[in-house]
Amino acid sequence: MSISIGRKQQVEGLHGSAAGRDKFLAFLADEASEKIVKQCVSEMALPYSSVVRGDVTKAIQQLSAGRSPIALMVDISGVELPVSQIHHLAEVCEPGVTVIVIGDRNDVGLYRDLINAGISDYIVKPLTQTLAQTAIDNLFGVSKPAARTALSQKQGQVVSVIGARGGVGASTVAANLAWHLANKENRRVALVDLDMYYGTCALMLDVPAGGGLREALENPHRVDELFLERSMLRSGDKLHVLASEERLEIKLTPDPESLTPLLAILRKQFHYVVVDAPRAHREMMHAAALQSNTAIIVLDQTANSIRDTLRLRQFTETADLSAHRTVLVLNRVGEAGKDGIDQKNLSDTLGTGVQVQIPFHPKSAIDAANAGTPVSSFRSPISTAIATLADELGGRRIKTTKPWWKFT
Repeated sequence: MSISIGRKQQVEGLHGSAAGRDKFLAFLADEASEKIVKQCVSEMALPYSSVVRGDVTKAIQQLSAGRSPIALMVDISGVELPVSQIHHLAEVCEPGVTVIVIGDRNDVGLYRDLINAGISDYIVKPLTQTLAQTAIDNLFGVSKPAARTALSQKQGQVVSVIGARGGVGASTVAANLAWHLANKENRRVALVDLDMYYGTCALMLDVPAGGGLREALENPHRVDELFLERSMLRSGDKLHVLASEERLEIKLTPDPESLTPLLAILRKQFHYVVVDAPRAHREMMHAAALQSNTAIIVLDQTANSIRDTLRLRQFTETADLSAHRTVLVLNRVGEAGKDGIDQKNLSDTLGTGVQVQIPFHPKSAIDAANAGTPVSSFRSPISTAIATLADELGGRRIKTTKPWWKFT
């Protein structure tokens, strides 16, 4: 089967791939299906495409360690609990991936379960040249508009981290949370530090702050996937940092509205977008909070911090942010000793308890600073608390009466 020149140009022009990301990737469990799909890809001259032998379990294994394609075809033939495997696949895939499933069971119930799990279509073997060609065309919307499924519509979570006052450790929480999500939970994470003069997130992750963030905020029309690929700095395989370290004599006038296109693109590429939103830049903080799924307010056991937490909560729970969640994180618990406001009085004043407590543990912080790595990379009371915060974001929090570090 051949493909016309006009149709070929349509396919080649869709969804330009950034470096390191396939346009189309197929995992087929049998030789016959693999051969048919390879022939289709060859005839369509589809760039950035691969066809490999394997089923959905191999897809999960491979995509857990690398970038996801824009479109994906997976085989569930002979796989136990195929719907559960598709749900697992959705967890490891980047947001926005369109998926077609190939299988050997002609079962209406299975079809419905797979569609409900978020796939675009289910094709029963034997796979023919016509079926494969139509499936690939549909993935890219050539023969008809591409189906917008739950998986292809999935977007990453935006989490803004705001300090109730200066010095409470909001940047430390943001950097360590991003590191934990990327390295302990194997998520693709973007960390955006909006403080372009004094931001410390890049420093804590031992990466040099470039000028990518300033460029993105001053020229939002230039921001696309390729721009971000070139501008973001990598801290390991899964964590990407967007930050700037501008000279103090330069006057910056970033447009808060420029965050909208930037975060929209990041949400399509990353499972989590963690934004360190300093409260000193009120307009930028508001813009970040407005687009966040979760706003984390970091406070300590001081009266000033409690006062400003009340004001920030009122701000983040206004009508335009009412659909978003606010999480209170009490940092450096115990640092002030008896002079600190006890947690009962703190909760009574706030009208609610804090969701996560991070203990004051200077040894862990000093060890991490000396090693040039985030404190989350060490087993410590602080890293355990950061893991609890990650569980809170993911809805996996198991409440305990007492943190383990209080027993030591």
